[in-house]
Amino acid sequence: LAGYQMSFDTSKSKLAKSNFALGYTAGDFTLHTTVIDAAEVAGSVHQKVNKEVETGVNLSWTPGSNACKFDIGGKYNLDKETSVSAKVNNNGQLGFGYSQNIRDGVKLTLSSLVEAKNINAGGHKLGLG
Repeated sequence: LAGYQMSFDTSKSKLAKSNFALGYTAGDFTLHTTVIDAAEVAGSVHQKVNKEVETGVNLSWTPGSNACKFDIGGKYNLDKETSVSAKVNNNGQLGFGYSQNIRDGVKLTLSSLVEAKNINAGGHKLGLG
């Protein structure tokens, strides 16, 4: 799978955005890479370990500043209607989620994002969907 997105600014007669993506899937494994405006390179790997467990890693790099970011996470299916998930990134953010299928077409999701580097300062987030 491959894709290209571009945006042209007609008032300035120049290319405003140029993004490229490439993906590959084989069985339980997915690899995805992107180049965003030649300013950021990102990639992700996702694996469905078995019917209960999924894992994923995201990495990105900004060449000019040598800034790197990463996230790692996982999902565990408690049963066919319920799952829990967690993630952590290099900024010290911890994310947790709970998802429950109530009935066909109705799903309850609870989520949180905790700023672990500065737990007392606030900035934490809660979600309900």
